[in-house]
Amino acid sequence: MCVRLFVAVLFAAAAGRFLVFASQRLPDTSGIDGELTASLAVDKFFSLWLVFNNDDIKTSEEPFTIFAPRNNKSTATKVDKLMTHPDMVKKMLLDHIVLGIKMNLNLSSDFTFTTLGGRTVNVRRINGTQYANGAKVEMSMVEVPHGILVVLDDYLFPQDLDIGNLSPLPSASPASLVKISVPSGPGHDNSTFVENVSQVLSFLKSGVRVFRDFLSRSNVSHLIENGEEYTVLVPTDHAFQRWHPIDWGFYPFSVPEFTEMILTNHFVHGNLRQDNIKDGQKAVTLGGKEIEFSRTENPPILTVEGAAIVNGDTPVTGGNIMFIGEVLFVNDGVVQRLHQDNKDKETPPLLAFPWFGSQFLSHAFLALEENPQFTQITRFVNLADLAPHITGSEYTFFVPTDDAFRKLGLDSMPNNYLSNGEGFQVLLNHFVKGRLYKRDLTDGKVLHTLGNKTIHIRRHGDTITVNDADIVESEVFVYNLGTMYYINRVLFMTKDDLPTSTDVPTSESSMTSTTEYFREVENVSSELTEESGTLPDILLEGESTEQQDVSTTPESNDVESKAAESRVDTVLLEMTTVGSSTSINNNTLTEPRR
Repeated sequence: MCVRLFVAVLFAAAAGRFLVFASQRLPDTSGIDGELTASLAVDKFFSLWLVFNNDDIKTSEEPFTIFAPRNNKSTATKVDKLMTHPDMVKKMLLDHIVLGIKMNLNLSSDFTFTTLGGRTVNVRRINGTQYANGAKVEMSMVEVPHGILVVLDDYLFPQDLDIGNLSPLPSASPASLVKISVPSGPGHDNSTFVENVSQVLSFLKSGVRVFRDFLSRSNVSHLIENGEEYTVLVPTDHAFQRWHPIDWGFYPFSVPEFTEMILTNHFVHGNLRQDNIKDGQKAVTLGGKEIEFSRTENPPILTVEGAAIVNGDTPVTGGNIMFIGEVLFVNDGVVQRLHQDNKDKETPPLLAFPWFGSQFLSHAFLALEENPQFTQITRFVNLADLAPHITGSEYTFFVPTDDAFRKLGLDSMPNNYLSNGEGFQVLLNHFVKGRLYKRDLTDGKVLHTLGNKTIHIRRHGDTITVNDADIVESEVFVYNLGTMYYINRVLFMTKDDLPTSTDVPTSESSMTSTTEYFREVENVSSELTEESGTLPDILLEGESTEQQDVSTTPESNDVESKAAESRVDTVLLEMTTVGSSTSINNNTLTEPRR
């Protein structure tokens, strides 16, 4: 039977038409997308609507109110077990829907209403906080097309999550359910099996969107043989979400090879049906892994490799689809090892300092600052206004070691020596636009620096030279922003380029901070950004007052002599203004970072 007929009767929450028995009306929630439910942390609740995937479509254009409980670790295990009893899940979900009205809970402090499942809910206000039954109302009115979402901290009837407390809905008559027939045996053309699965999943995108997206970019179809039947075990979005970092970090499925391997190991040979699977039965995946099914009778639960299987088959031409609550063959140990081998996939935290507009440069600088081999490059970069030239990410930085600077005598130069003119260009010539891996540094490769110089790569085996510098450490990843290579020479500079005097004037670029701060970054208080010279100099204020009151007496001559000595000591120290802060520099102290 063509998959189009199956798709015509298939639907789920994100596509917006909840499926249930033919006589049951449900709201049209086509305007509620997966991003909204995820942002409200109610995506687990909406993923439960997968249990309706084989029921007839009966939607209503009437307004609605849905009471959506937020994701809760304390109930997650119970909910997963409940998925093995789809009729009970349907009953529980209907008791969170009110059809025919957009409810405004703020209009009255205490009232009751009846759910689509026929049960009564009591709304009360206690000390200014609203409760629906025992669940706290966290958001009382989230407007969506045609209806309202009320976000709760728990389910309206939490006792329903215990399997022993539920009575299933009456079984539907055979005429009320759509029957799907698929060809059996080896005689049919199975070349479009993956396409059929993808098309079915497209109607379930709120619950299985991640798997569908990975499948669309995979090569699994090349492993499918005509005339063979297959079963695909599809993890829900919630299963993938478990491995996603909250703000920044490593997401294992950002590694394409790993994702492809995991994907192929969710396809198994044979058209398996849940009713026919025995406890301990084994199957082989397309990736060559062996999986084992387990079945318990009381309560009746079917699992595969420990992952709960949602009760109910979804047959398509050439095989079957089952939905599972975990991603197979992924655990903490696997992710940790994968992370060690793929540091370049890790997303970084957002830094406000040193240079908010240059995340690569900021993270590279902080990493080098922690390494005692790079005290020279960090002090020069600290005062050079590089950030406007190195915005965003995707850069390669060839970093000279301290020994490289000592060879040229640059270790004795002042901190602002490379902050302007040709010195500034020297720093820029160590950066290349584009993220280069070691495999990209092939013999004869020509690179162009940000300072408009040309770099020539020479490679013999594992020995790589950058112009006349050797790479001493390769592929030091700065999260997923770029790459650093440590080198033993400073590029585009010789001893002949150094001036005879170390008295290098401070450039305007080293005097003024040009870091651009975005609106999200809190502004620095004006008390901390007062321009140099507008506040009284407390170092000189007392001395000036003293000189006005001193008379020409022997005692005063002695005081004046001491004051003169103090002024001489002060003059020996150079007052250097960096950005909006002032530091004392005698060419041996290091200025503070901006």
